[in-house]
Amino acid sequence: MRTNPEIKKKVEQTLSSIEQMEEVKVSPFFKEKVMHQIRNASEDKNETILSWFTPKLQLATLVCIVILNVIAFSNLEDNNYDENINEFAESYGLSTNTDLAILNDL
Repeated sequence: MRTNPEIKKKVEQTLSSIEQMEEVKVSPFFKEKVMHQIRNASEDKNETILSWFTPKLQLATLVCIVILNVIAFSNLEDNNYDENINEFAESYGLSTNTDLAILNDL
């Protein structure tokens, strides 16, 4: 099997470049600096998540919910609720008609 001489030359150059590698000089506090930056970045991210929900927006939301609850409570009528239940029961045949009961005639 024939090999290209240029490929052999490139492989030899690559292998010889490994011998020229030296140890990298790193600051003794490099790890601490990187960890500090990571910690600060995560804290900034946590602050921006809820920063749009300001106290003014919280108050406006609370007022809207209270108003909706007051409107819903004022529209709730016990008589209307009982009528709706009776209509529902009659439409699905769940209620008994007291006018047709045999025991009522006695």
